[in-house]
Amino acid sequence: MLSADVEADKPEIFVIVSGHVLHVEAPRDSARLNWALRGPRHILGFSYMLDLGGRRLEYVANDEVVAIHIPGHLLFAFLDDDPVRWKDMGRMVLQQERTQIDLVVGQTAGSFVQRLASTVEQLAALYGVRAIDKDVVHLRLTQQTLADILQVSRQSVNAQISTWAALGVVEVQYNGILILDPSALRKFSRPPAPLKDGVPV
Repeated sequence: MLSADVEADKPEIFVIVSGHVLHVEAPRDSARLNWALRGPRHILGFSYMLDLGGRRLEYVANDEVVAIHIPGHLLFAFLDDDPVRWKDMGRMVLQQERTQIDLVVGQTAGSFVQRLASTVEQLAALYGVRAIDKDVVHLRLTQQTLADILQVSRQSVNAQISTWAALGVVEVQYNGILILDPSALRKFSRPPAPLKDGVPV
């Protein structure tokens, strides 16, 4: 587990080099936990340096993780030396946050099947390893992690993924999912087309 006490005098930052971590956070005025998967090149803790509130951030390793620890005040000093660095850093962090927002929307909108398919599809696009000679993507992710992200039971995730496996959309592997038919998975992640006189429009 990677963790950092966010204190005004000791802000901490981690940069993921390899592997994935689950970012666990309880939003203000809410008992609901938010889960997000962060992978290589993600900067952890930077945005909280701009809003220090004594919160404790926790990042739980999903697999073997290599991360660089940077004292926050040193990074800020480096950025303060050149405004262009701040601009570049801001763009990168905003892009990462936008990606996470898209993931969260996919995790909360639509039916369970749509949410699960959207989450698997987006995580595969971000962190999946594509086969060289065919349109197959390996996503190293446990079903328990998917259940945690979507805040459902592991049994629900297992049942749906088993259904997709029977249809030839995915193949279940140890600590991972092999996506055999990305286009079929994409169809599950989209809401059904509206009907007119019983015909999709």
